[in-house]
Amino acid sequence: MAMLKGLFNHTGFLGNSVRGGALEGLVCATAACGFLLFGYDRKSLHLSINFKMLRFHRGHHVRHHHRDDFLSYFPKMDPGNKRGAIQALVVAIYEIECLMGSIFIIGYGDRLGRRRAVLLGVVIMLIGAAIQASSFEMGQLIVGRIVTGVGNGMNTSSIPVWQSEMAPPKIRGFLVLFEGALIAGGIMISYWINYGFFFVTQYGSFQWRFPIAFQAVFAILLFFGVMALPESPRWLLKHDQDTIAIEILTRLKNAPASDPAIQSEIAHIKKIKQITDGKKLTLKEFYSNGPEMNRWRVTVGAVSQAFQQIGGTNLVTYYATTVFEDSLGFSPALARLLTACYGTLYLAAAIVALFIVDRYGRRKMMIVGALGMGVSAMIIGTCLSQTTETYKAPAYVATVFIFVFIAFFALGWLGTTWLYPAEVTPIRIRAEANGVSTSFNWLGNYAVVQLAPIMIYSISWKTYFVFI
Repeated sequence: MAMLKGLFNHTGFLGNSVRGGALEGLVCATAACGFLLFGYDRKSLHLSINFKMLRFHRGHHVRHHHRDDFLSYFPKMDPGNKRGAIQALVVAIYEIECLMGSIFIIGYGDRLGRRRAVLLGVVIMLIGAAIQASSFEMGQLIVGRIVTGVGNGMNTSSIPVWQSEMAPPKIRGFLVLFEGALIAGGIMISYWINYGFFFVTQYGSFQWRFPIAFQAVFAILLFFGVMALPESPRWLLKHDQDTIAIEILTRLKNAPASDPAIQSEIAHIKKIKQITDGKKLTLKEFYSNGPEMNRWRVTVGAVSQAFQQIGGTNLVTYYATTVFEDSLGFSPALARLLTACYGTLYLAAAIVALFIVDRYGRRKMMIVGALGMGVSAMIIGTCLSQTTETYKAPAYVATVFIFVFIAFFALGWLGTTWLYPAEVTPIRIRAEANGVSTSFNWLGNYAVVQLAPIMIYSISWKTYFVFI
């Protein structure tokens, strides 16, 4: 009963039992589940597609489908079917639905509140995960991808706002980068689960159904975590629920309502409310290039988010197993082990970025990251062009630079492109500008994920030169 009450009120079912640093820690841990879910969910389906390779490469490398492997249920998803176009569509449609979920939050998220928006997103994701994991035909799988994508788009637009509004101002920038590292952590977990389940062949379709269903673990933890915790006091003050907002602020600060720090924060939030609730923001003002230079600021944020994707990171991150196995010629087991190690390096580099971004600055790290990624892509493409069945040395060099590529991406572009747009836009247009920049991220993501398998199939090593 207390849990149901926690859904419909704004204080959460834990009430006053947790305060101060413990409450802030629980908020961060709950948000962490959301970003682990995001990273894991993005990769789980495509990794399941590649379970077919266990049968493909044994013996004389004769391709055939075991009656329970992924492609026996969804033969149109075979990478060789219509030059990878169908596989690309089913994988990439998720990105477009994430965009739709983000747009929904831009329009309705403020009415729902931060907690309820996340809870709704989690429920939608759980439904989508169940549909995918129980799929027996292509239509059902596509519906599951669509539903899951909408829920994830809602979560990724709501969780960062809820977390940042509950956190002390001095660590909000750090938390944005931490969220990027957690996405990498979710990706890493999906890779290692994929590697382990590659050897689980005796239980039929459980081999690919379980990795897809496993995302529900993070979703359930996120659901109960948000149920337990309070609403953002900023949202409550904005909606004239001052009494509850002050109660939650006293819990977060572990201090009485008369404390100067609490009174100062209330005054600051109300001042922001006056700025944002006055004259309605028009499209002309939003994209004008007057004294505030809004057009330039919005464009910088949108372009930085788009460049994060069109730099080509998801060419490998989504299709890592395919790249290591089909492009570089490694055995199925070794390809999956390399993919898992790739994900581990991804996380490690993202963690390093947390501690150096303030020292070197956002812009400098993005420049160095882009240069490192460009040089790495050029070397990868060149080496693959020289690789043959009898001359494998260039493939080993390409493998090294695939790891170098993701390290530069994690250091320079994973978290900074989420932090930079928020920092260059004024409060008056920040929410709308962040919505635009996030939309460009999803669109760029969709373009790369949709085109990558088609390009790999059609132009092979030349694909890497496209992303230099």
